[in-house]
Amino acid sequence: MTRPDIRRRTRVSAMVLAIALSLGACSSGDASSDGGPVTLRFWTWSLKGTDPTAKAITDRYHRENPNVTIELSEVGGTADTTAKLVAADRADDTPDVVQVEYRAVPALMVAGVLKDITGDVAAVKDGVDANSWAMTTFNNQVYGVPQDIGPMTLTYRRDLFDAYGVTVPTTWAEYAEAAEQIHAKDPSVYIASFDPTQFEFFAAHAAQAGAQWWSTDGKAWQVGIDSETSLKTADFWQDLVNRDLVKVEPLLTPEWNAQVNNGKILSWAAAAWAPSVIYSVAPDTAGKWESAPLPQWTSGDAAVPFLGGSAYLVPAKSQHAKEAAAFAAWLGASDEGSKLLLGLDIYPAGKAGREETLAHEPPKLMPQQANFYQVADQVIENTTIPMSWGPNVAMASSAFEDPMSAAALNKTSFRDVYRTVQREVVADLKKSGFTVSE
Repeated sequence: MTRPDIRRRTRVSAMVLAIALSLGACSSGDASSDGGPVTLRFWTWSLKGTDPTAKAITDRYHRENPNVTIELSEVGGTADTTAKLVAADRADDTPDVVQVEYRAVPALMVAGVLKDITGDVAAVKDGVDANSWAMTTFNNQVYGVPQDIGPMTLTYRRDLFDAYGVTVPTTWAEYAEAAEQIHAKDPSVYIASFDPTQFEFFAAHAAQAGAQWWSTDGKAWQVGIDSETSLKTADFWQDLVNRDLVKVEPLLTPEWNAQVNNGKILSWAAAAWAPSVIYSVAPDTAGKWESAPLPQWTSGDAAVPFLGGSAYLVPAKSQHAKEAAAFAAWLGASDEGSKLLLGLDIYPAGKAGREETLAHEPPKLMPQQANFYQVADQVIENTTIPMSWGPNVAMASSAFEDPMSAAALNKTSFRDVYRTVQREVVADLKKSGFTVSE
């Protein structure tokens, strides 16, 4: 997986952004070469130039396409990359391929910095499932090739759940009961931490319950952060925080890492990429963890959205857009490319890579869980909830984090935070020239 910035219903409703297109977005910018040698500048964080696996992937492509050389540039997370790409576009000096998380694609498309690569990827369209293409497809036009996906799961300390007599929760109601049971047996131990800065998780959690934080009919945007369905998910976490059943603690701080290592935080509701993150900070706990499907709001309804993941985009002003789109299509959607991505410790979106996982050894964190990838594969089958992101998701995330952090620490109203962010997101959309239905 592509970790999120941590410091359908199968008929996927890919957002129709006619309103954005009317603002002049999406020029083609196809500056293909004449067949001579081409160097593609690739902004990425998954393929690191010093990583032998990454070098093997780019070398493989070069052998098969001797006129194309891939030049890797390591960039920061999605927020940094998005800002840099917009600046590069304005300076007429863009790279040729860029990796960003799915949530950033609408804003970049609205800004007019992405090439429509629908025709370029037509030959590999069957190489990726529709629910993954949906995250880069708007108004039936494709603006990116999915790299990896985040089927939502619960990663938990199996040994300590057993020691405390706790059954792995299958519903969120059971999760709350398990949190109470664990904390009652040892007040220093929590079922999980609560990181109020994880905007993307809260949006996905609300989507699982049936809320959509952004949607559009092509003429106007709707914002549902303060919908009653969404607010009920805020109430769920408010209750756990108020009762001290989850530890208010940002992820991946030295304190969080220590508590994970010491068996004080026992689970993480995230996605199938979580084991690799935990292993990176708590390798000595390997063999004690397992993963299970995410708890459900309604028993029997296993549908979840994806959490995290990223795509390969081709900037509109790429000087080698044709070759760039061909490389992106090969790496993310071809059988060969998507299988190679497994070597980077991510969960590939390509069907061939996904199928390859079924014969792959489990993550290092849970070498004993032979069915790890079977569990993740079944979650993907149930991933029928589309996550729609708006053009001002970065602004919304920024507006959310500090107030939510204060509310969690002071145990004040989470609902008030959601309502305030709703107003600010709507106002920002209107200020940017979008029509918003309220």
